[in-house]
Amino acid sequence: MTQNSNKKAWFVWGIAAFFYLYELVLRVSPSVMTDKLTQSFSVTATSLGILVSFYYYSYTLLQLPCGIILDELGPKKLIGFSALLCSIGSVLFASTNTLQVAQFGRFLVGAGSACAFISCMQVAANMFPRRYFVLLGGATNMMGTLGGLLGGYPVAKAVNSIGWQYTTFVLAAIGCVLCAIIFISFPNDISVNNSQSEAKNTNSIRRNMSMIMRDTFQLVKNKQILIASVICSLMYLPISAFAELWAVPYFMQRFNIGNEQASLSSATIFLGVAIGSIAMAFLANKINSFVKTIRMSAALGSLLFIMLIYLPLNFYMALLIVFIIGILTGAQPICFTCAKDNASDNLSGTTLALTNFIVMLVGSIFQPLLGLLLDASWTGALNDDGSRLYDVLCYNKSILVIPLGLIVSYVFSMFLKETINKNND
Repeated sequence: MTQNSNKKAWFVWGIAAFFYLYELVLRVSPSVMTDKLTQSFSVTATSLGILVSFYYYSYTLLQLPCGIILDELGPKKLIGFSALLCSIGSVLFASTNTLQVAQFGRFLVGAGSACAFISCMQVAANMFPRRYFVLLGGATNMMGTLGGLLGGYPVAKAVNSIGWQYTTFVLAAIGCVLCAIIFISFPNDISVNNSQSEAKNTNSIRRNMSMIMRDTFQLVKNKQILIASVICSLMYLPISAFAELWAVPYFMQRFNIGNEQASLSSATIFLGVAIGSIAMAFLANKINSFVKTIRMSAALGSLLFIMLIYLPLNFYMALLIVFIIGILTGAQPICFTCAKDNASDNLSGTTLALTNFIVMLVGSIFQPLLGLLLDASWTGALNDDGSRLYDVLCYNKSILVIPLGLIVSYVFSMFLKETINKNND
């Protein structure tokens, strides 16, 4: 890479990574608003889980289309319009008392967020040497977890100060500013792939649509890509099924604390993931094995989650455990590398999108599933405002599915082939 192309690559990745950070703030912010949302929309835990999961429904459905668009056209317009869509969805979400409108708002936020992660990974795959991909994958995940941190305690403080609606309006305004920055300063001449011509015309795209569909179908039939994707989705459960929604109310109930202090639980997990995303990438290179790193993470993560559920911990010991769980979850981006390494370079965006599709599909199932399990074990107790009160036993029963999912990911890793030598070529 020349010095100019190196600067351009880092600038493009940096903008894409900041958008990923921003959409993570939007994604996790409901976790510190659960009591406010329950009151505003008069919903049960199951309904709240479904409301928040509307983000995942659109996010998941648009993964493959976004991957194809990235492979064909590049990220500038896609990211710019996506940032605007996030803002529109946030405004709708915060400006209504109607559940259906709020669901549609979250649906739009999910649609706008759909390209964020795969855009970063596609830039890493197509604008940097192959040997940088696993580290840039970790750096991308770190940016997302920093967004998760910002969506925790800082958003909780804002919610308690100005209310959840005004806080969401502020986040929407940030998206508008980001959209303007992208369209003003993002370069137009972004190479879609270093080995391809930068110019792709409409006729070429039309001519290759059948080929695109055929190649996508071949990716779906690739067992190694599917195995890596399933492992990836299950290793993400500590984030998608816990930190993004249920960690804060669980800590509030277990330790009898407010949402600001309880938000440290999700923040601590995200901090651990931010550190682990880089540390696990270095570890994989150090021991020369992606698969062993993934197995270690899944095995220890499941053990620690069981300790969190069953041991009589104080608040700070519980924070230490979820911090270590976060570090171990930092191995999850390695699964994207394993998936990408089993596909051709010209399909990197589509492969990453397929993997992320499965990750988010599982997340969209588990968030309301935990809510459903909470309602199933509800004892009939009510809060002072008339909303349902879920005790610690209810939460323990529901989040037990997370370590079970990690155990299943360990089993799947037994069938995952090592690709680190290919990645280091």
